[in-house]
Amino acid sequence: MSAKIVIDPVTRIEGHMKIELEVEGNSVKTAKNTATMYRGFENIVQGRDPRDCAPILSAICGVCHTDHHLNSVRAVENASGALQYIDGYVNDKTDLPLNAALNRNIVQAANTLYSHAAHIFVLAGPDFKLYGLLDALSKSLVVNNYADLLKRVIIPAQQFMHQTITLLGGKTPHQRGAIPGGTPVRPDIAVIARTLERFRELRKITDIAAPVIWNFVTSRALVLASLGAGTGNFLSLGMQPDPTTSSGTSKMPYVFSRGVILNSSPQKLGAIEPFDPRNITENVDKSWYDQAGTQSVFDEAPPKPDMSKSGAYTWAKSPLYKGQSCEVGPLSRVLAAGIYQKLGEVIHGIVPEVPGLPLNPMGSVFDRTVARALELVALTGSDNTTKNLEVLGTPLNLSLVDVLTALGLKTEKYNGLAEKWILSLDPGAPAYAKINVPSDGEGVGLWEAPRGSLFHWIRIKGAKTDNYQVVAPTTWNVHPDGPLEKALVGTPIDKDAKDPALGNMYLRKVAWVVRSFDLCLACTVHAIDANGSEAVLEFP
Repeated sequence: MSAKIVIDPVTRIEGHMKIELEVEGNSVKTAKNTATMYRGFENIVQGRDPRDCAPILSAICGVCHTDHHLNSVRAVENASGALQYIDGYVNDKTDLPLNAALNRNIVQAANTLYSHAAHIFVLAGPDFKLYGLLDALSKSLVVNNYADLLKRVIIPAQQFMHQTITLLGGKTPHQRGAIPGGTPVRPDIAVIARTLERFRELRKITDIAAPVIWNFVTSRALVLASLGAGTGNFLSLGMQPDPTTSSGTSKMPYVFSRGVILNSSPQKLGAIEPFDPRNITENVDKSWYDQAGTQSVFDEAPPKPDMSKSGAYTWAKSPLYKGQSCEVGPLSRVLAAGIYQKLGEVIHGIVPEVPGLPLNPMGSVFDRTVARALELVALTGSDNTTKNLEVLGTPLNLSLVDVLTALGLKTEKYNGLAEKWILSLDPGAPAYAKINVPSDGEGVGLWEAPRGSLFHWIRIKGAKTDNYQVVAPTTWNVHPDGPLEKALVGTPIDKDAKDPALGNMYLRKVAWVVRSFDLCLACTVHAIDANGSEAVLEFP
């Protein structure tokens, strides 16, 4: 006999979501997740000047506002020819000055870092009793409880990164410094020094916290790797286009490269293949939109709500790549770039019991959590040379510095990716080049927000926005029959589990799976009357 669990709202995520679980025996048999909010931003920008789209669309989200703004600008620049995707979408070519490209990388790094820190500490952290961080941090900071952790670690981390975005983007949230052609902010010595100082202050925090989190999660690797297996398909649109190679801005390879991995099995990760945006479609058969079948995202009409649609249960559309549902996020990025696999080879050579990374080629709570922490350290850099990292409770005899050096993310010239971009800025040099927005044309913005792949597309007619489409990261992860629903199936329900500090814990593993995706439902749906909304937690 099956039982039904309805969780509405799901807490400690960004945005609004309901989950319905059918439980049979002691595990989840089926899962449905509902994006419960509609907004219609693609409709709002129709008929407007294309340059107005970025500040409007940044309001899609209060967390990744910067990424929506930047990617909308990139879509307009692509329509103008100032940004080109070359070599089969492998590299970027831009007419913008070096400082403009670096500015965007730094701002993206800052936005990603504070988002990752918020997830690890505030959103997912309570599920794991904060990984034992209170004891570790109390040895170097005045941290005795969660309130102290917020005051001395989490809020300062967000403050440092928001100050960085303000220095280079004019304000935050919803920075306005990025415009088609670059940014009016010319970085001078003072701005560069203040930006570098803030990243290095954040580094002091991560140098203490990262090893503790790593050791906590990896000591529970076998349990966490058995939870949350998704579709086995992974997508990354590429993060950190590098303008510092000998090719400069005429050919910018991605540090976290674009790529797609399809058809992984529980035993083997699929091969990395090139990305082509023309393979993206959206299906709305189970979504509350007046639209039938599957359509190319390039030709799709703006959303038209229809809550009377039979069989529909969510505002989230279903983006597909070559007809397949793909997971996006930090795990997809480090897999498509080959960084996670390389780290696995390093660990396997030291602890043979670890076969490699990912531990679960279909995705898992463990792999998503570790990938996010890895990105945080890769961007921040490290000065921690204490060899205190472990796996499965076994010492690796490695420090954070050793790991970054092995992955090529720390060199004699720079410490972490963000520092590389900051030290490459040319003081006083231009960061803007005038471009002409076409009266007619199409443009695509390909970008990676903290939570995953972000797609913007604009069609311009008569110097106005004729059509616009946004496919946000969480849309990929929470759509019907998508990665989250797949990941929840089979999750154990510990009916009798209790914890002295946290009380009834029978849904703890469901929480681990859900929050491992770091969901942002605000981005996923583009208001709905609250009357009649459910707020139920049932378990017969």
